[in-house]
Order: sequence, then C-alpha cells, then structure tokens
Amino acid sequence: MEIKKLTPAEISNLWTSYVANTMGVWVSRHFIATTQDQELLKMLKFTEEIAIKESEQSKLFLIEAGQPLPQPFDENDVKINARPLFTDHYVILLKYGLVQAANTVNSLSLNTSSRGDILSFYKMCLENSSELLRQCMNLMQNKGLQHPEIHIPTPDLVEKVDSQNFLSGLFTDTRPLNALEIGQIVHNFHATEIHKEFISGAAQVTNSKELKEHYQRGVDISDKQLEIFQSILTKNGLPKLPTWETEILDTTASPFSERVMLYKHAALTSQASARYGATLSSTTRKDIGAHFMRLMGETLKYGEDTANLLIKYKFLDQLPMAKGQ
Repeated sequence: MEIKKLTPAEISNLWTSYVANTMGVWVSRHFIATTQDQELLKMLKFTEEIAIKESEQSKLFLIEAGQPLPQPFDENDVKINARPLFTDHYVILLKYGLVQAANTVNSLSLNTSSRGDILSFYKMCLENSSELLRQCMNLMQNKGLQHPEIHIPTPDLVEKVDSQNFLSGLFTDTRPLNALEIGQIVHNFHATEIHKEFISGAAQVTNSKELKEHYQRGVDISDKQLEIFQSILTKNGLPKLPTWETEILDTTASPFSERVMLYKHAALTSQASARYGATLSSTTRKDIGAHFMRLMGETLKYGEDTANLLIKYKFLDQLPMAKGQ
C-alpha cells in the first residue's frame, strides 16, 4: 500500500480529530439514552453521526500514512444507561460550548493542512460544526437559555477616536466598554460558567481524592474569574448573567470514566487560555488587558497541573516528534 505522507501539522490535527470525535461518539450516546426531549434528541443524533464520520476518516488518514493510532475512547469510557449527571438544559449548553471550540479547531486545522484531500476533510468538518452550532443556538433560544440579551445604544454616526484616554483604565477614569469588549467578556463569562459546572459535576462523581481536589480548585478559580467578568459588566450598566449550578443532578455514580472527565477538562482549560489570549490582543482598555493577562497566566498554570495529571494517570499519548540533534 502506498504511504501517503503527512506534515507535522496534519498529524497533530488528525490525532486531535480522531481522539476528540471518538469521545464525542460515546458521550453523545449516553446523552441520547438519557433524554426524553425530542428536540435535543435530534441534535444529539446529528452530533453522533458527524462524530462517527469524522473519527473514521481521521483514522483512515493516519493508517494510510503509516502512523500509529492514539488510544481512542470506547464503550469502556461511558456507561450508556447510567443515571445522568446533568440536566438536558446543561447538555445543550455544554454542546454549544464544545462546538464553539470545534469551530475554532476545525478552522485552524483547515488553515494548517496542505494535502487536498485533508483540506476537503476539514472543510467538511467546519461545515458540520457550523451546522451543529446553528442547531444548538436554536435549542438555546427555544428553551430560554439565551437570556438576558444585551443591547447597547445605536450611535447617530461613526466618530473617530480623538483622545489617548481611549486606551486608559489603569490609573485614570475609564471610558465605557465598546461593543467588541462587551462581546468578548460575555463570551468568556458563558464559556467559563459552562466549564465550571462540568468540573463541579466531575468533582461530585470522581472516585479519586486527588482529582476531586484538582476539580474543586478549578471551580474556585472559575468562581473568581466569573466575579471579575460580572463586575466589569455591572460597572458599565450591563445586566447580571446567569449561572447554571442547578443543572447538576444529585447522582454520585459517574457515567463517564476518569479519562473522559480529565481529558475534557484539559481541553476546556486549554480553550480558556486561548480565549483569554484573544481577548487580551483585542481590547484597547489597559485595565481589562491587565485582568486578562493575569487570568491567562493563572489558567496556564492550572492547565499545566491538569496536563501533569493526564501524564500521571497514563491518559496522554505522545505525538510523533522530530529526530532531534
């Protein structure tokens, strides 16, 4: 069989696609088995369908290149018919947060691939995740999970920035938040809150004292970060955003393996660091930039501790490496 070579970027992209989608298949099957909501069921079946297709194609590309396969997630990682840990509303929110991240990952994978067939594959993946995002958004609107909607005044005309005070904030009076900054802070609040409830649930059901303490530390970090986001919004006359503590159910038996919970937590933590970096690079208020620089450093340190746990528990496969000197 002809060996179809892959670039380093393509190898790492396909590893990520393969592992993440095998997890998506089995987690979705648990959610499918435990929901009675027909609208949600339709979305989850679409999620399962595209995850199967994308995991199988990623696997085929790696095999054709003679690459060893990373350990997938399988039936041993999810108890399909176990009591649910989260409500249907939280499942919608979680899928929404995950598909937002998938859009970013698929776009990056498309931009860093070279082979025509792999470019076509990631174009398909991006179309799939965009459609799933649309379905999640429709569900959130139908279930009342999009409130409150935030609106700002419409100016009569576009004006030029005419003062260096536009960049102020650390030691002087601050201007109001602009539309970009509001959007970034609201997005970070929602994503952090979704992540916080996931690790709150993980802390509730894990059998490991060490992991329970690690998840609880993550909850504490998230709470402090949420307070910062909300305080910035409140100071600008913007509404209080919802939290979802009541969407965690009272089960103490996990439907997910320790590997699923820690792996998904690591992915969500990595995405948080990337979001904070994007916000830091786009804000022009120095005080907000200072907040996000500190939050990014805090999250990167916590993410390193999470990665060390993945290594300790033998949950992390090593990507192929260069020969070295």
